[in-house]
Amino acid sequence: MIAATDPARVQRWVIRDRKPLKQWSKGRATLVGDAAHPTSPYAGYGAGMATEDGYFIGRRLAGVDLSDYAAVRQALDAFETPRKPHTARQSQHAYALGKVFHHAPRALQPIRDAILDRTPLMQKVVGDSTPSSILTQLGEIDRAEARFITLLGRGGTHDTAS
Repeated sequence: MIAATDPARVQRWVIRDRKPLKQWSKGRATLVGDAAHPTSPYAGYGAGMATEDGYFIGRRLAGVDLSDYAAVRQALDAFETPRKPHTARQSQHAYALGKVFHHAPRALQPIRDAILDRTPLMQKVVGDSTPSSILTQLGEIDRAEARFITLLGRGGTHDTAS
């Protein structure tokens, strides 16, 4: 199919990486997903983190009077503060995987492959750190759910400080 395609019709988009933003929110607006923390496709994290953002922002804004500027600002800050380290780490991990697996110079690829095939390097770099990262995010979900249940028990008054 590629050979049959007119070269003038082939387009190439270079994947760009961007450093994490210092602030996702301004006023009553916030960024989520790739707008806040774009992630190269090399680890498949982008859609998952966008979904997580939707969950966490929903829980933080639950019960907030959206006409109360200070309450919305507090909720947005409470949403993004714990998300930033996680999303930055995942984006950096995807960037590193892209460099190792897709952008290694051709001369170094056999050496890379020999190391990855014959040593526990990938297990140490990825396998040993992934479970703790997952458990940390599950802990964040448990805390968000506990806050949400407390909110429901108070009849919808939202305390974004907890």
